Amino acid sequence: MGINIGGAASLTSPSGTTLSLDGAAPWMKVDGNGILTRQQIPYMRGELTGKGGAYNGGGGSLLVTAGVNIGNCWNNATGYFTCPVAGHYMATVGNIAGRDYGYVYIQKNGAFFSYTHWYHANSWHFVSLSSVVNCAAGDTIRWTLGNLSPATNGFYGDGGHGMYSIALMA
Repeated sequence: MGINIGGAASLTSPSGTTLSLDGAAPWMKVDGNGILTRQQIPYMRGELTGKGGAYNGGGGSLLVTAGVNIGNCWNNATGYFTCPVAGHYMATVGNIAGRDYGYVYIQKNGAFFSYTHWYHANSWHFVSLSSVVNCAAGDTIRWTLGNLSPATNGFYGDGGHGMYSIALMA
């Protein structure tokens, strides 16, 4: 089957059935009926649930519960997203943070990639951070909290207040 791209080029499939534009993984295909298909883009979206009033992961990964986990890249038990293909991933974290101060980090392969902090007294405030992380296949992304005062400080962990997502952009 041939495809004419604005008269500038014609693409054909060697077998006449499926045309595939591939990189490290299939990017898109046009089947023998001319239907364009793409693989599902890996992403996760979740929140903290059942973690209590001020959850901080004990210095490790925030154990976010994924409500959506396309590609099964997110591990609820470890708090790691493993990139299935190379690309640019958007990592976003946001939640209400306990009083006093602390830092929220996005880490790539266990090393600090980007961070922000909060400092306030007497009430909870929303803190958020987003970063585009350039990853190879097999790289990991996670969120952590640190430099907390008091040491028991953290994010509200009983659900409904946070936003956590990682998605392949390109």
